[in-house]
Amino acid sequence: MQDIRKISPQDAASDQACVILDVRTDIEHSAAALKMPHIHLPLDKLDAADFIKAQKLDGNRPLYILCRAGGRAAKAAESFRQAGFDNVHVIDGGIMNCETCGVPVNKGEVISLERQVRIAVGSTVLLGVMLGAFANPWFYMLPAFCGAGLIMAGVTEWCGMAMLLARAPWNKAAGPAKACCNT
Repeated sequence: MQDIRKISPQDAASDQACVILDVRTDIEHSAAALKMPHIHLPLDKLDAADFIKAQKLDGNRPLYILCRAGGRAAKAAESFRQAGFDNVHVIDGGIMNCETCGVPVNKGEVISLERQVRIAVGSTVLLGVMLGAFANPWFYMLPAFCGAGLIMAGVTEWCGMAMLLARAPWNKAAGPAKACCNT
């Protein structure tokens, strides 16, 4: 794997010739999205070769990829390199850094996926402790499972609970999914 090139949020925002691709989930995009023109296509639906053809990317215009903090964007960048497109950069620090650096971001009225994970994990831990104390000690496995999942998410930047919650009906975009948005 080649080194992933990064670009600052300010430099990406000021480049009028670029294509910006947001690879976060629908719910993450609904919670916060760049105000500038960009394309939203979740990583799990991304086919780099098809995207290159659809956007007529020829290497002259740079492709800047955005996710929450940078992990998924790096995976997407690597898939573009494997598809033969090398003028690709990751927006350093993702949407979180965009907000911090003052790049204009629209805020939605949804509960972020991260908060949903906290609520789900916290509820499961509380339920496991209560059931373990009052029903059967085997229920203590629930908090242990949650702890193992949080460690895995921290080490790998992949969270199974987040992926499950992203597919929940309340986190689906209303109507047909739109690959392009100019918010």
